[in-house]
Amino acid sequence: MVSNREPYMHTRQADGSVRWTPTAGGMAVALDALLRERGGTWIAHGAGNADRDVVDAHDRVRVPPGDPAYTLKRIWLTAEEEARYYGGFSNEGLWPMCHIVHVKPIFRTEDWAEYQSVNARFAEAIAQELSDPSAPVFIQDYHLAMVAQELRRRRPGARTALFWHIPWPHPDRLRMCPWRKEIIAGLLANNLLAFQLERDRRNFLMGVRDELGAEVEKSVVHLDGHATHVVSAPIGVDYDRIMTFATDPGLEAEKNRHRRDLHLGGAAIVGVGVDRLDYTKGIPERLMAIDRMLTAHPELRGRFAFVQVGVPSRSKLESYASIEREIDDLVADINRRHADEAGDGPIRYRKKALKIRRLTALYQLAEFCIVSSLHDGMNLVAKEFVASRSDENGVLVLSEMTGAAHELTDALIINPYDIDGFAEAIYRAIQMPLDEQRRRMRAMRRIVAGHDVFLWASDILEGLDRTSPRPRAVRGPYVARSLAESTRAGRKPATDDAHH
Repeated sequence: MVSNREPYMHTRQADGSVRWTPTAGGMAVALDALLRERGGTWIAHGAGNADRDVVDAHDRVRVPPGDPAYTLKRIWLTAEEEARYYGGFSNEGLWPMCHIVHVKPIFRTEDWAEYQSVNARFAEAIAQELSDPSAPVFIQDYHLAMVAQELRRRRPGARTALFWHIPWPHPDRLRMCPWRKEIIAGLLANNLLAFQLERDRRNFLMGVRDELGAEVEKSVVHLDGHATHVVSAPIGVDYDRIMTFATDPGLEAEKNRHRRDLHLGGAAIVGVGVDRLDYTKGIPERLMAIDRMLTAHPELRGRFAFVQVGVPSRSKLESYASIEREIDDLVADINRRHADEAGDGPIRYRKKALKIRRLTALYQLAEFCIVSSLHDGMNLVAKEFVASRSDENGVLVLSEMTGAAHELTDALIINPYDIDGFAEAIYRAIQMPLDEQRRRMRAMRRIVAGHDVFLWASDILEGLDRTSPRPRAVRGPYVARSLAESTRAGRKPATDDAHH
């Protein structure tokens, strides 16, 4: 496994001790579940201030701490490398180009140079760790588009798959990037390239034809004697693990803790939103829709509360700092104008990550969940909310701009730019009869349970097996069983990892 973000981080505390925490984000949690099942090595950027203190001479550490299941190999970046490769090219360039959210991409030559350099370092680390040539290499996301190309120079027989977690832009938008040809060629160095949606796959293949003039035969691209299979494979969540928490009788204590900490005692109607503080997530639009709904239905004052969990993200970039300020101002304004007699406003805003146990309790406590992304590759919050609802109650209000909306069609689908329609959907969620809630939730739970993170990964890795024969006939531990088989054979006990 190869990704920019590491699954576990070690930090130095004020008393000198070292504390480990799982990193936030649905993708990290999903991939950690995969490695716990399958075993192997995860290569990632070591970002914790005590990460170096716990690794061996080869920058490796076994994780999860206390119950090790796989090896984490850390790569070290200087502050300038991180600023240019990650903050610059990846998140000021590629991220806004791939998301239609009206933030202008910024492409700098020096950022592109650092992006290539860091990708080459990831490739070198993979080459050093790849003692078994039959082991699949599974690369994650837009930070590492050039890794397979660099790895192929070092290990020509390496078998790689890359999953692009975010949307892929239409060719007209792709032209914003001065190095689009190089990025496409870098991605085509993989044996298998997977996107969330069929729309993204089609956009990529159109870009291949427009920019490289490569031969495309059905789902296979032929370039410079190399064949790349391009597929769509929407990611899932660890459904069984979430269900372990959702059905735990002790979860009621966590719900009561939320009611106390969030001052929900007088609120008969509770909604929830869980997001990184990112301009793609549509949080201001969500708050404006809640404001519009409360204005139209003043009888809800004092009875309605919306819990917004917002995890600060990429705050060093002005585009992210500005969205945080906008959300802060909107929350303050709405709470001032819609406060109840006790002075409590309807928005309960918490800027911190929640452990998965507490998150599951919050999902169960809420009558509805809002996912209002302006553009999103998938959005795993939507699937996590559904997986958490073992009671089969609750309503998902879901943006049509998410990948999840293509699967979870029994949600209340909204256009986040249509504030009036959005507000009406929230009120409809509040008023929805229990039998309709259960009919919709059962249908969505069948979909989420039917294609979890293990089957997603199995689809990709078994697809890689079909497209690139193993260098040797003997199966190693990485490919002894399909993920689906190993999943059904039994799991490690669930642990309470930090999330989002």
